[in-house]
Amino acid sequence: MALNEDRAAAGGWDHELDPEEWLWLTGVDYVSGWRVARDAAAGVNTLLAECGVERTELRAVAATDAEGRGFVKLVGLPQGWLRLEELLRIAATGDANTPCRATDQR
Repeated sequence: MALNEDRAAAGGWDHELDPEEWLWLTGVDYVSGWRVARDAAAGVNTLLAECGVERTELRAVAATDAEGRGFVKLVGLPQGWLRLEELLRIAATGDANTPCRATDQR
């Protein structure tokens, strides 16, 4: 398991130790799927940051499944998820005149 600079599991996934989720099989190309997911996660993280969401509160993380397909997980604290809910409500109303940062009332 890869560790980050704090010696915790990279991506904050140390609590998900299901072998079906992390066991790599010979012959499966996990890297290609992960690269696509990494690019998608980077884009989501950029948008979250532009809307004032702190990476420590909510972030997108790249991963792959057992078949090597990439996917993105959103990982966050309750306040990060509440912030995302607020942003989605703004988007759903169609009020394009309200910039994301203007709603930051945490």
